[in-house]
Amino acid sequence: MATSDKAALESRVLSGPAPVSASARVIDFKETEVKEYAGYFAMVINDILTPEECAELILLVQPAENAPWPSATMTAYNGSQILDPSSRHCGRIIYNSKVVADRLLNRILPHLPPEVAMLDSAPDITSQMPVIRKEKWKISRLNEALKFLKYEPGNYFRPHCDAHYEDKETGEKSFLTAHFYFNGGNGGEDSVEGGVTRFAVDFADPNAGKVDVNPKAGSVLIFQQRDMYHEGAGVDKGIKYTMRADAMYKQVREL
Repeated sequence: MATSDKAALESRVLSGPAPVSASARVIDFKETEVKEYAGYFAMVINDILTPEECAELILLVQPAENAPWPSATMTAYNGSQILDPSSRHCGRIIYNSKVVADRLLNRILPHLPPEVAMLDSAPDITSQMPVIRKEKWKISRLNEALKFLKYEPGNYFRPHCDAHYEDKETGEKSFLTAHFYFNGGNGGEDSVEGGVTRFAVDFADPNAGKVDVNPKAGSVLIFQQRDMYHEGAGVDKGIKYTMRADAMYKQVREL
């Protein structure tokens, strides 16, 4: 796609209203097999994107002439990026766009519980120290570094917690991950088998409790980053396209 065509696509994608069929559901972990996460925050919003918008977002980042996607890296303890296919095996393209990030936030913001949009005494999400310091944090934006992911058959992301991102210039911090699914479900040429996002405590035990969120086109899974262990289970059939964004928060200063 020519640069001018990509700019035109970016300017119009997500410019319309959210689908009227959009519906939100908070996951109550105490009612699931993973009761250890009771009180932790995760939710699913279905139909937050139209099928056309999903296709346009994939097209926006698709390499020219359908070239292979670069392999996704891992963040090492020293902050460097390394390839570790034993832990993570999929493609990733980081697409920087404030326009797309802002429009995605406008889609999800009306569905976020007020106590999550504004974090005030929420130690499970922020850790204990902000509570002790009586800090309040309000969601401000989605990080414009949008991480598009391509999972082909056999690809996976082993159990992990998403890292917090801190903007040193603005003081903003990420507390949530917003994970958008662009295809999935049963039937159709873009269907996906496998590839669930799985929350668990003991991933090695097949009999241990788990909560699976199946990829569904146009949906988004939003969850806290702190202590929320999850994996992208292996894709059995089809190609799964998703995108991860960090939800950034800014501290509210009392006058």
